[in-house]
Amino acid sequence: MIVSFGGQTPLKLARALEANGYRILGTSTEGIDLAEDRKRFGALLDDLKIACPAYGTALRPGDALVVAHRIGYPVLVRPSYVLGGRAMEIFTVTRDCRNTWAGR
Repeated sequence: MIVSFGGQTPLKLARALEANGYRILGTSTEGIDLAEDRKRFGALLDDLKIACPAYGTALRPGDALVVAHRIGYPVLVRPSYVLGGRAMEIFTVTRDCRNTWAGR
């Protein structure tokens, strides 16, 4: 079984398929999880001493603003646990962040 086409859906189904005895070809479910989990991936980069742009994780809009101010604009904001581009936004100033989150 190859879980690579169709966006987020195959990534979400990979563990269930594997648990039901299907062999996943290509990237393992563990590899998918490592790539999607921001904290785990960041820790891997740190452990391997691989340079990367400043980043941060926030659970609330107010926390995201703190991270954005720390790392500097522009920032790419995306939902947790996704690899694709759906629902990602690039903000260049704090006002953009506040305006977007106010509408949600």
